[in-house]
Amino acid sequence: MCPRCQGNPRADRIPPIIPRLAAIFVGVVLLICVGWIIFRVFATNTLVRALNLNPPAVVPTKIVQVMYVIASPIPPTPTPTATPTATPTSRFSPTPTKRGAKTATPAITTTPTLLPGFYPVPQLLAPANTTVYAGADANILLEWLPASTGGLRENEWYEIKLTYSARGNTPGEYRHYTKETRWTVRTDWRNDLAPDARVVKWYVTIVRVDGLDPFASLNRAPISAPSMTRSFIWN
Repeated sequence: MCPRCQGNPRADRIPPIIPRLAAIFVGVVLLICVGWIIFRVFATNTLVRALNLNPPAVVPTKIVQVMYVIASPIPPTPTPTATPTATPTSRFSPTPTKRGAKTATPAITTTPTLLPGFYPVPQLLAPANTTVYAGADANILLEWLPASTGGLRENEWYEIKLTYSARGNTPGEYRHYTKETRWTVRTDWRNDLAPDARVVKWYVTIVRVDGLDPFASLNRAPISAPSMTRSFIWN
């Protein structure tokens, strides 16, 4: 009892159990928060990235160049069209004819014309037909006239085709592509000829290819008729 007010000084005091329960509750909440933070740190690798314990591997960069090849439409096969031009030819008899007799009809000649995008037939120059060459080091130069004064386009080529009898008397064929109007036959190619058949036939055609490399292209469309065929003998 208080000697002055005669009251109980312990009546307004908080029971000791309540602070203990509050401390326990706060401790549990703090534990849950710390546990959640630790779980998120390990789940998201935040600590690993913050301390740089496992730096990501550097992926080397590589520059890739992509080439697009646009296929040009295949031109139709050259078909010469006939343009009739009337050329009157006098076939009348100097003697008078009877009334009602048939009159002479003028002869009609045709002149072939080229379709758009096509070239005239290549004209061969050298060597002369059935020229004879001797030895493996013979200089065989094939020449022809240019098909156009402005030259060929980027995807157009002269195709030289050679046919011969290979070893074992089997038919052989060799092709070469060039922008020039001449080509020297390879000397090491002589070994492919049959020993008893040394005649080589050749002619030139103008072709249009898909892409820029005629040797790798799968489509070679002729845009001119083949030239006349010549031959040479390589002993």
